[in-house]
Amino acid sequence: MTENKNTASDKFVGVAAEEKQRLYDRALEEIKSQLATLEGGMIVPRMATVTAVLKQYMPHYLWCGFYFAEEKELVVGPYQGVIACPNIAYTGVCGTAAKRGETLIVPDVNDFPGHIVCDARAVSEIVVPIKDKAGRVIGVFDVDAAYKNAFDETDKRFLESLVPMLLEGELQ
Repeated sequence: MTENKNTASDKFVGVAAEEKQRLYDRALEEIKSQLATLEGGMIVPRMATVTAVLKQYMPHYLWCGFYFAEEKELVVGPYQGVIACPNIAYTGVCGTAAKRGETLIVPDVNDFPGHIVCDARAVSEIVVPIKDKAGRVIGVFDVDAAYKNAFDETDKRFLESLVPMLLEGELQ
């Protein structure tokens, strides 16, 4: 891992692929351990646990959290980071991922049409839709980073693999 000496927050700027996979593996062990103590069908505590563990383990995460898909907008759920936008339109990265029903990796949010700024420090983003058993998008998992190109296929694979754990016993 390399450190960015150019920012006041002194956050990690990059995570080598092997290190990122190792961190995700460790985070997954912790997530499984924590989720094992919860009763099935309790999605909000599962979401809260996932965000807390990932924010702790992943140095490239500036903010991570969930938005629930409502009829007219996305509404904030459990998250870790600075205060989030409480509700956002079906535009921007989160709304687009929800509408398309597919994961979006955005190397630079400033280049994304309709990007909604909740934290001006966020530069790149990945958003994973959460679908119920019928294939309906019921929410999204959103992760922001403070530098360009923070997310890749490793992040996508890992985050998409979490969705079944979130939905265990819930809306399936």
